[in-house]
Amino acid sequence: MVHINDIAERRGVLYSLAPFSDGIKAQKRQIDLLDFTYSNLRLYGSKLTREGVRSILSGNSILGVPLYEHKLCEAHRRLLAKFDDRLDMKLEIDIPLLDDFCSILAGTKPPPRRKGEPLLYHLDFVPVDDDRIAGCLAEAFLAVKNAEKRGAYGAGAETDFCMKAAAVHMGIVKAYPYADGFSELAARAAMQYALMRAGYFPVDIEVSEPEYNTVTAAAIKTGDAAALAGLLRAAVDKKLRFLIDAVKRDQ
Repeated sequence: MVHINDIAERRGVLYSLAPFSDGIKAQKRQIDLLDFTYSNLRLYGSKLTREGVRSILSGNSILGVPLYEHKLCEAHRRLLAKFDDRLDMKLEIDIPLLDDFCSILAGTKPPPRRKGEPLLYHLDFVPVDDDRIAGCLAEAFLAVKNAEKRGAYGAGAETDFCMKAAAVHMGIVKAYPYADGFSELAARAAMQYALMRAGYFPVDIEVSEPEYNTVTAAAIKTGDAAALAGLLRAAVDKKLRFLIDAVKRDQ
């Protein structure tokens, strides 16, 4: 199991190799977009391969792949640009920002709100009533802030930003504010934003859709997002190792 201290140490190694070449910076931007897009679409249920996502992001169309999946790939490009803009303003996740994220993913403004109380068979729970969605989200975001204030995620270099990101994700999924699967897409986007706000980067959460659903369902049932945080730590650690190797090869 990857410990948060190992991640902090590896991040220190990476940035000790700075300044990075323009080639490495460009490579990282491309990989960040690919990791973010491919991971989110795969966990959404897309059958696109990593190379397929790379091809679409390069401007190609793939016969047999639904148009909406092509659009989702491009939406993730716009979403990362939005992340950069909001990170410059040091914004934490809140309801308006989440709505912005979902609007980009869905291509509609305002984002598609769900109506009624869907039974989510893949997660085995019924979300809150429509009129309680905003309150549920507000409570979830406040709970994350309060947990951070009382040191529940640790402090300094030992802050477990992955646990915080996982908690943000779970709060959104539990409220399930959007229609047509966009709640989970937006929740994962918010989770990746939280990683970036902590000074890291988008990652590919390397589990299958059923495995991800199992972890998510268990977290909703128990209120414990530790397993999801563990998946994030593993993904961040792998990305750091990759970047360190790439920078060393470039020197």
